[in-house]
Amino acid sequence: MNLFILDSIDINTFGGYQNWINLTAPALAKRGHKVTIAGRPHSEYLRRFKVTGDSVRVFEIEISGDFNPLTIVKLKKQFEKERTDIVICDFNKDVRLAGLAACLQKEIKVVWHLGLNITKNSFVHKFLTPKLIDAAVVPSENLKKQIVASGYIDEDIVKVIPHGIPDTIFKLSREEAAEELRKKYHINQDNLVVVTSGRFVEQKGHIYLIDAAVGIVKDFPNITFLLLGDGPLESKLKSRITDSNLTEHFIFAGMLDNFDLELAGSDLMIHPSIEEPFGFSVLEGMRAGLPIVASRIGGIPEFAIDGKTAKLIESKNPKALSKAVIDFMNNPTEMVHYGTAGRKRWQEGFHLDTMVDRWDNYLKELLKPVN
Repeated sequence: MNLFILDSIDINTFGGYQNWINLTAPALAKRGHKVTIAGRPHSEYLRRFKVTGDSVRVFEIEISGDFNPLTIVKLKKQFEKERTDIVICDFNKDVRLAGLAACLQKEIKVVWHLGLNITKNSFVHKFLTPKLIDAAVVPSENLKKQIVASGYIDEDIVKVIPHGIPDTIFKLSREEAAEELRKKYHINQDNLVVVTSGRFVEQKGHIYLIDAAVGIVKDFPNITFLLLGDGPLESKLKSRITDSNLTEHFIFAGMLDNFDLELAGSDLMIHPSIEEPFGFSVLEGMRAGLPIVASRIGGIPEFAIDGKTAKLIESKNPKALSKAVIDFMNNPTEMVHYGTAGRKRWQEGFHLDTMVDRWDNYLKELLKPVN
C-alpha cells in the first residue's frame, strides 16, 4: 500500500510523536509499503529522518492556514502522483488539509493518529472532523476515553495501538557506559546519576522534580540530575535550580540526536509529567533496564507496572517523588530487580516489531472493502 504521513509540527520542535514517525515509517517501508513523510521545510522533524531506500520519501510543504486552498491542491496532486491509499495525520490542521485533499482525490482513507487529546469543543471541529476521517488511532486506552468523551468521535472507529521502540545497537556494558557518561559530563565517578528525558514544557513537570531534589540531595549529596531535552521553560527551570542552591547537582544536556549513553550510564530514571497520553521516555528507560519513578497518569500505568517495573506516584507531588527516589537509592538490589523487569516487559509487549505488526495488520484491514 502507499502511505502518506503528514505532520505540521513547527520547524524547531521534535517530540515523541515525531519519534514515532521516524521509527515507524522505515519499518513499514521494509515490509514492502511505499511511505512518504511530509512536513514543513527545514523542520527538525524532517532533518532527523533517515531515508531508508527508494520506498521512503520526504515531501516538504509550506503549511499555513487550516483551509489554505493552495496547500490542499498541492496535497491532492501529491496524493495523485503517489497513488496514495492511506493518509495518517497528526494535528487538527493536518486533518482538515489532508482530509479535504483526500475528498478531492477519492478512495483515500484518512487516519487521525493522536499522540495527545487535541479534540476541540467548537462547531468546526465537531462538524468537520467526523466527515474527514475514516479512523483514529491512539497509543493508550486512557487517551481513547478522552477522545471519545469529546462527543464527536465514534468509539467504534478508535483503535488503540501502543507504541513500540527497537532495541539499541549500543555496545558498551552498563559499567563501561557509567564510566563514559561521567567522563563526558565531568561528573564524579562515585556520583549517582538520575536521568530525565522530555521537552521543557509545563506538561513534563520538571519543576516538581527540582522541588523534590531539595529533599533528595539532603540524603544523597553525591547525586546528579541529568536533564535531556530543551524547550521554552529552560530559563525558568535554571532559575529555580539556582534559587534552590542545586546548581552543582543539575546538568542540562540539551536536545540530543542519540542518548543511548545517557540512558545506559545512568542509575535511575525520573519522569515527573503531569500529562502523558503514553510516555515514550518511560518506555525508553525500561528498554535501558533502568528502575523508574514516574507519575501515575495517562497511559503510563498501562505499560509501566507499579511495584514491579516502576514506582508510580501522584503527579505534582514533590514529597512523594522525593520519597520514591530515596527508597530506591536505599535499596540497590530492588533497583536492579525493577530495571530487569522493565526491560523484560518492553521486550515482550512493546518492541518496535510488535507495534509495526499491529499497524501493518490494522492498515490492511482498513483497506478491505466493506460488505
